[in-house]
Amino acid sequence: MRRGPRVRKAKAAFAAWTRLLLLSSAATVMIVASAWAAWTRALPYVTDHDYFRLRSIRVSSDETRVSPQALAEIAGLYDDESLWDVDPEAIQQSLTDASWVRRASVSRHFPWQVSLTVARRHGVAAAVADGKAFLVDQGGVLFHEIEEASVPDLPYLTGWDSAPTHAERAGRLHSLLGVLEKASGRAIEVSELHMDEDGTVWLYATGIKASVRLGDPSRARTSLDRLALALSELGGLADRARMIDVDYRDRIVIRGADDKLPAMLTAQAEKALATREGDIDASDERAPRRAGPAGTAARESETVPGTNKNSTTEGGRTTRNG
Repeated sequence: MRRGPRVRKAKAAFAAWTRLLLLSSAATVMIVASAWAAWTRALPYVTDHDYFRLRSIRVSSDETRVSPQALAEIAGLYDDESLWDVDPEAIQQSLTDASWVRRASVSRHFPWQVSLTVARRHGVAAAVADGKAFLVDQGGVLFHEIEEASVPDLPYLTGWDSAPTHAERAGRLHSLLGVLEKASGRAIEVSELHMDEDGTVWLYATGIKASVRLGDPSRARTSLDRLALALSELGGLADRARMIDVDYRDRIVIRGADDKLPAMLTAQAEKALATREGDIDASDERAPRRAGPAGTAARESETVPGTNKNSTTEGGRTTRNG
């Protein structure tokens, strides 16, 4: 069966288009191959040319104990190296492998310069784990082991390493760092923060002889505010306190070195009450007087000086309600 004129015409056009496509593809392949051959012959000449030799290394770092030359050596950067051979990502990785490096950036500036910027970790505390002390930054990274005799003037973080798993230990350490940050905003010079196995946090601070039970670290802000209140109310008697517990919802518990602290607090409160009554009598003669001697009621419900809270004395401790 003969094909019609249209079919023969279409077939001829398709054959012509196919030949053209094949010729174009062959030409493209030949051009690319020629260009690649030329580039491979020229590449060694370009990369090894003196024009691209490393002549300048700009180093910026806040770590004064490591010289710029030492940082360049750690990065593997040397004079006369071809800039084409410098691998910024590999250098950044080698720098961040150093425990004290928090962040590093490397960039090439053709034809002959490399910029290197290094930011170090800043120790905010000494974290004690397995009998060893390490500097720890705000992010909870242990980056440098230190001898206890040469620990800088930093607070200790202890007890956090008693957790059974690495994730739990990291979480406990972050909790202590959070408490430390809140304490620093309240002008409390922390000497040590200790975490019991049940998660209870104890604070030991310079200028405070008492050990302070803060309790749950998630409530540290409230506990620290209550500690400031307790110290303000104790005043000159603060040195006689040996334990201050601010982990109660409705009171602050203070235990003294002996039974004298509750008595002294009571006497202080009675004196304050007497002074206040005298002020009332002098300002208004019609003001009603309290029944009985000044402070009679205070022995059962003591008004703490400077506040409207109540305090009761039980044995060797004073409990403050409010």
